Amino acid sequence: MKKDFKMNFGLIIIGFIFVISISILLLIPNITLIGNNYLKINLGEEYKEPGFRATQLFIDQSNKVNIKNNINNQKLGKYNIVYTLKIGNLKTEAIRTIEVVDQEKPIINLHGNSYTCPNKEYVEEGYQAIDNYDGDITDKVNVKKDKNKITYIVKDSSNNESKITREIQVGDIEAPKITLNGEENIVLNLGTPYQEQGVSVIDNCDSEIGSKITIVGEVNTNEIGQYTITYYVTDAFGNSSSVIRTVHVINPYNSPDLNGLGKIIYLTFDDGPSHSITPSLLQILKEENVKATFFVINHDDNLNYLIKQEYDEGHTVALHSFTHDYSYIYSSVDNYFSDLIAIQNKVESIIGIKPNIIRFPGGSSNTISRKYSKGIMTTLTNKVSEQGYIYFDWNISSEDAGSAKNSAQVYNSVVNHLVYKNNIVLMHDFESNYKTLNAIRDIIKFGKEHGYTFKAITNDTFQSHHSVNN
Repeated sequence: MKKDFKMNFGLIIIGFIFVISISILLLIPNITLIGNNYLKINLGEEYKEPGFRATQLFIDQSNKVNIKNNINNQKLGKYNIVYTLKIGNLKTEAIRTIEVVDQEKPIINLHGNSYTCPNKEYVEEGYQAIDNYDGDITDKVNVKKDKNKITYIVKDSSNNESKITREIQVGDIEAPKITLNGEENIVLNLGTPYQEQGVSVIDNCDSEIGSKITIVGEVNTNEIGQYTITYYVTDAFGNSSSVIRTVHVINPYNSPDLNGLGKIIYLTFDDGPSHSITPSLLQILKEENVKATFFVINHDDNLNYLIKQEYDEGHTVALHSFTHDYSYIYSSVDNYFSDLIAIQNKVESIIGIKPNIIRFPGGSSNTISRKYSKGIMTTLTNKVSEQGYIYFDWNISSEDAGSAKNSAQVYNSVVNHLVYKNNIVLMHDFESNYKTLNAIRDIIKFGKEHGYTFKAITNDTFQSHHSVNN
C-alpha cells in the first residue's frame, strides 16, 4: 500500500512539473523564421525578407518584433539579421544569416586586331579585364599561346573565371596610311612656282611602301585655275590608299573667296612693348579698326600699361620670352620652360588670363640653338604642345629685323609676298623701329584694297610651322 502511494505521489509531482514547464514555455515569446535561416544574395541585389511569425500563448505578436539589418549589398560578406521580441521581462531572439556573393564573371576586352604580317610573329595589341567587384584586374590575366591561338584567362577574388581566345590570322588586310605633307588646299598667286610637298606613308607590313607612291596631276601656275594632285599607293599585298590635294592658281588682286578659304592677314609683332613704337602702333591699329597679335617679352614694368592696352583693345597678347637670351633659353629644356613660365606669369598678372599662344625666339627653324643644345628644338616643339601651348612661326617676314633698311622695303617685303589664304606676317615693335611704324598703315591700306581681312591669332588660327633644323 505504501509502495503504491509513493508511486502515485511521484507521478503527481512529475505531472505538476510538466504542467508548470508547459506554462512557462507558453509564456515565453517565440519567433519562427519563414524560409531558410541562411540565404545568399548576389552583389547589388536587394534583400527581400521572406517573413517570420511571433507568438505568445498562441497570440500573434509579429507586429512587436524589432528587426536589425546591417546588410550592405555592395560589399561581399556575411551579415546577420536579428529579430527581437520583448514582452514584459520576457525576451527572445532569432537570427537569419545573409551572405552577399559575387557570381558575375569578369569581362575581358581584346584591343587591336588579330592579324599578323606574313613571316612576322604576332605582336600583342593589348587587353583589359574588368570585374564588377574587383575593378581592373588586367594584371591577373594569364595568357597562354598555342600556335595561332592566344587564350586569355582571368579569375576574380570570388573565383569567377572568364576565358577568351584570339585567333591569329596571317595576312594583311590593312591599307597603307597616307597623309599629305602640308595643306589639303593650296592657293598660289599667278606665276608663283608650285613646290611639291609630297605625302607621308606608313604600312603595317610593307617596309618598302615609301617607294611605291604614284603622283598623278600637274599644276600650271601660269594659268588661273583649279588643279588636282592625286597620290596613290598600293602595298605588297594589294591594299591601296589615295589622297587628293587641290591647288588654286589665282590673281591675288582680283579674286573672290574660294570655298571659304579666306584672304587673311595676321599682323604679328615681336619683342615689344616699347616706349617709342607701341603707343603709336596701337593708335594706327585703332584708327584702321585692325586687330593684331603681340608676342611680348619682359621690359620695364612702366610699360605694363601697354600690354594691358593691347588686351583691352581686342588684340591678342601672346608669349615670346622673358629674357630673350638665346644662350640661356636654349641651353636646356628646363631653362626654356622657366623663361616661358616667367613671361606667362607676368602677362597673367597684367591682363588676368594665362596666354597659351607662343613664338620661339628665332622661330622653330632657328639654328643658333645648335650652339647651346643639340636637338633641343625637336624636343621643345613636341613638349610645348604636350603642355598645352600653341606655337606660331610665320610665312611672311617683313625683314624689319634683317635686310629691310627703310619703310618702303618693309612694305614691299610684306605686300609682294602675300598669298591667297593665311598670311602670318612677322614684324617687330622694339624700340626705335620706325621703318615698321611708318609702313604699317600703307600695308593695311593695300590689304583692304585687295580684299584681305585682318585678324588676331587665336587658338583656332592656321598654325604656320617652319621645318625644325635642330
